Amino acid sequence: MTLLEIARAAATAIQQSLPLLAGLILGAALLLLLERFLAGRVSRAVKRVLYAITLLAGVGAGLFFAWKIRWLCDDAFISFRYARNFARGDGLVFNPGEWVEGYTNFLWTLVLGLLAKVRVSIPHAGLFGNLASYVLAIVFVALVVRKASPKPAIFPFAAIALAASRPFHTFASSGLETMPAAMLVAVGMWASLRKNGALWAGLALTAATLTRPDHLLLYGCMGLALVAEDLVHNEERPLWNRLDLRRYFAYGAPLVLIYVPYFFWRWHAYGDFFPNTYYAKSGNLTYWAQGAVYGAHFLFTSGAVLWLPLFLAAILGRPRNRAETRLRFFAILSALVYGQYVMKVGGDFMEHRFFISLLPILAATTEVALRYRLREVSAPARVFFGSAAALAVALAVLPVRVLKPYEKRWNLAEENTFYPLKSVFPLESGSTYAGMGQKLDKLFVARGLKPRLSIDCIGLVGWYADLPIVDLYGLANRRIAHKPIEKRGRPGHEKRGNLEDRLAEGAVVDLGNPWGEKFKENTRANVDGHTFHFIRWDPEVAKVLRATAKSASIPDPARDIRALVRTGPRNELLDSMHFYEVFLERHPDRDKLLGELRARLAEIADFEDDLPKGATVQGSGLRIEQGKRPGATGKSLLASLPDEGDGTGTLEIHLGALARPELRFALGGRSSPGLRVELVVDGQVARTARPRTDKKLTPEAWQIEDLQGKSATLRIVDEDKGRGMGLYIDGIHWSGGRGDDVRARLRANLPGNGVELFRAARMELPESDPDVRTFAARFSVQWRFDEAFPKGTEVTGTAFGKAPAAGPIGNQSDVTGWLGRGFVNGYHGGDASKGKVALPPMTLDGQTIHVLVGGGRDCQKTFVGLEVEGRVVARACGRNDEILRPAELSTSAYVGKMGRVVIVDESTGHWGHVCADDVLVAAAPQAARVN
Repeated sequence: MTLLEIARAAATAIQQSLPLLAGLILGAALLLLLERFLAGRVSRAVKRVLYAITLLAGVGAGLFFAWKIRWLCDDAFISFRYARNFARGDGLVFNPGEWVEGYTNFLWTLVLGLLAKVRVSIPHAGLFGNLASYVLAIVFVALVVRKASPKPAIFPFAAIALAASRPFHTFASSGLETMPAAMLVAVGMWASLRKNGALWAGLALTAATLTRPDHLLLYGCMGLALVAEDLVHNEERPLWNRLDLRRYFAYGAPLVLIYVPYFFWRWHAYGDFFPNTYYAKSGNLTYWAQGAVYGAHFLFTSGAVLWLPLFLAAILGRPRNRAETRLRFFAILSALVYGQYVMKVGGDFMEHRFFISLLPILAATTEVALRYRLREVSAPARVFFGSAAALAVALAVLPVRVLKPYEKRWNLAEENTFYPLKSVFPLESGSTYAGMGQKLDKLFVARGLKPRLSIDCIGLVGWYADLPIVDLYGLANRRIAHKPIEKRGRPGHEKRGNLEDRLAEGAVVDLGNPWGEKFKENTRANVDGHTFHFIRWDPEVAKVLRATAKSASIPDPARDIRALVRTGPRNELLDSMHFYEVFLERHPDRDKLLGELRARLAEIADFEDDLPKGATVQGSGLRIEQGKRPGATGKSLLASLPDEGDGTGTLEIHLGALARPELRFALGGRSSPGLRVELVVDGQVARTARPRTDKKLTPEAWQIEDLQGKSATLRIVDEDKGRGMGLYIDGIHWSGGRGDDVRARLRANLPGNGVELFRAARMELPESDPDVRTFAARFSVQWRFDEAFPKGTEVTGTAFGKAPAAGPIGNQSDVTGWLGRGFVNGYHGGDASKGKVALPPMTLDGQTIHVLVGGGRDCQKTFVGLEVEGRVVARACGRNDEILRPAELSTSAYVGKMGRVVIVDESTGHWGHVCADDVLVAAAPQAARVN
């Protein structure tokens, strides 16, 4: 399907350019006719002059097109930074002191570094070096054609087509090694036609290999072409005596004497057999599907769909002479071997790039072979070949665009549109990454700070902000490069470092939000209008920014922790504990601040990494289970499901002398006499709790003031051998016994609507708890969706099913943030389904409606809303995730009117669903409770 899309898009682009195509065909045909007319009428000297003039015109036109779209690629700036560090004496490294081979263009980077040593601007050297390579590539193609043609050519058709070809002149100013490598290939072809050509061709193609390692394939193809040439043209000798070994040794000498020592040096210096980019792009894997896309795109947008068959037709027939045979075999082998390699690795994310070095080979060989072919065929066949040649040249020159500027489609992009140059003197990139790097330089480097930055597109940012960088795509990072590919996508962008990688590589700051929404505000900093996030706290960075910035909003972990300790629910406390254990690694008061969190957690057993110290286990049924379940807290819990062994077991935790008034935990599982949690005091069972539901862990709280001072043991028991019978338990802890405990706050009768406190209480205390039930009287509306929709609810469509859900549905990700035993889930039938839940009508009294909302963020199609007189007047929606968060719907403008809460899913696209729970409305004075 993708290949058909590309073909259709190319056909449409060609159709829209038919007048231009017709003009190009006419121009090419006239030039062919003019050459035929002049062939026997002008001298060799005139032919040379005409050849030079038209070549100069072609080069000039190509330079005009190249300059018009001048650009410097983000990837080029990766090499520029390597070159700059080399010029500074740090070696060919991206980060000083870290020897990671994040480039695959040694010779190009080395030349830029040497120029930088004599104070040449590296970006300017990259730009004009590319333009010079472009000119030389065209010139050498013209020289190859003129040298190898059967009689002096008058017009350099291949060179003109190559110069005007959009793929070729696009890479005339990228700053990449693409054009220098193509130029060296053209030089290698030309050198092979000279006296002692094998040596010079070997030197040129060895240089090409040093510029791009995969050009070793082209080097091998030329070597095989030399052998094939000898086998074909020494037919008077026996087969074993046709090979010219001296010529092969001459050809191989540069590779052995230059490339091999270089290879062992780089292997020793960087420690890997292949460049780090090979591992980052998983070059050992095949990606034929994307390779087919890349190849089809090249065929249909470069004119190759016509000129490639013309090339094949031109090379048919008997060998003409040594030079033509050598070029012929070199072109055939290069197209097959190098072309297959490009397809095998999936090509590149930049359109055309990996095929650029093939273009000089195929262009020169096609013209040379066609000139021979035209001498060998009849007059009608000459007309056919001439017409085909005119059409092929026209199609090669015609700009066929199937990608829009800034578009990423089919895992490809017209990369030059992302990185245009706004100015050359002074150099100014039009990319947002350049501005990003400049801001980071001003923010950190100008203040004498060098925090380690994690970012994905490292080129321009790394050039303008001279900070140590963790490359999240892995090109310049060994750890991330060696990760496996989880899902195929854009070549070179399929691996991405996660939070764990950032932390392991020592990153301090990130322009994104690596800790996620939960800790966004705890990590976000804004300094003089520039926002970034701390990955780990750095006291020096924070101190300098606070002291030097005009305006600065810097995270304050001590303040945040103390606020959390005062009012935070236990699940947030535990998650924050895990966060701050890592985040505060460099904080001078880390132990003190973590101690405050631990005191507030009052942990007996959270089962995060191991069983509590001194716990004893009998049987094999009970074990720590990684991952979250509804109602649990932290990263793991204790479980005896699914059954293992005989599925039974007992865990005992010695509590010592009881000194706190209350013990709490969350418990889930099937109801059974053999499943229970017991508090054993002085050898007698003093308290017992049994699971009530296996859908979710629910809170339990034991008042134990009457047992103070007595020695106690907590016993968790699974004696039920029945299949599928077991329990879950988590978050065993003491109540705070102080003013910030949730029970104390419930009893304090604090002013306000109390929504946040009520929800926190229901996560930590049982539904039947007297304090919870008393506090619930504050609310006139409580719709909790535990088992059924409230009476009077109207449900239409299929998205919400017939009843609330007890958890995720089908392939839905884990849903968090809901309370009780169920919630409204719009994922019945997946994102494609639609539906509406209209809750019972109510008289609006100005009190705010509180609700938990998650799912899609399209507030026009997936939302929880307030409907008044048939019109939705307020909406709340999710953030494209499965986290239910608090939201509010104002009713102040509709006092006295009838309204109802509606939960709506009108979307069929990605994230086309909504989840909701816990609708609360505070009671107005003298109001009666609805539910």
